[in-house]
Amino acid sequence: MIASSGSPAILRLLESHPRIQSVTKSDETGIQFSIGAWNRRVLVGDATQELYGLVEIMDNNPLVCADALSIPSPAATLALIALAPLAQAGLIAESPAIIVNTVADEAELESALLRVGWSGGFALHSEPVELDGVLAATVMVAIPSSVEREDLFGLFDERYERSFYVRKDQGSVWDRNLVIGQPFALYRLGLAIDEPTSLLTIRVLASQDGKCGAAQGIHAMNVMCGFEESLGIN
Repeated sequence: MIASSGSPAILRLLESHPRIQSVTKSDETGIQFSIGAWNRRVLVGDATQELYGLVEIMDNNPLVCADALSIPSPAATLALIALAPLAQAGLIAESPAIIVNTVADEAELESALLRVGWSGGFALHSEPVELDGVLAATVMVAIPSSVEREDLFGLFDERYERSFYVRKDQGSVWDRNLVIGQPFALYRLGLAIDEPTSLLTIRVLASQDGKCGAAQGIHAMNVMCGFEESLGIN
């Protein structure tokens, strides 16, 4: 298997990947890789692709057969971690507010949320702030007050509990050091109960080279190839 990328962080992971025999530098933002004559790609932030999104919220079967998959850009990754479980369950009552400390493409965010079932728009505040390579989002969304707290938390557990790359952290001091140098994202839920809707706040942290970057790309490639999901990342 041979692979190439234009990302220094991805190249470092490709070079240490046990199933890749040859690595070259290219202009590819994501990853181009070949097994025999089969040329395949992991793209970044291209919501026009048939297969686009977080691996955690996609069916793996089409990925194994795909020529191309696009993972979300960093801002869309953070937003999807926060909102995908709610959107897929039909629990978003009003347009959410999304605050991120990185550049965000509104068109991609709109497409990303449409893919998981939300077409009602959003309010976006994007203000790039350097946090030692850590990207952060705060997402505020109204949900029906009829949803029990236990059921709400269970919805996120159902989606992410078995995922190594998206983890819940309700107890630690919320700090960027939790994800520096780590391949996974962390999320935290806070619920303010009211009527007729309650306010759910979801905070998400991830390294720009972890879940918001190179590690997510390698994870996607591993799934496409049928490898162990953590191969070459840990």
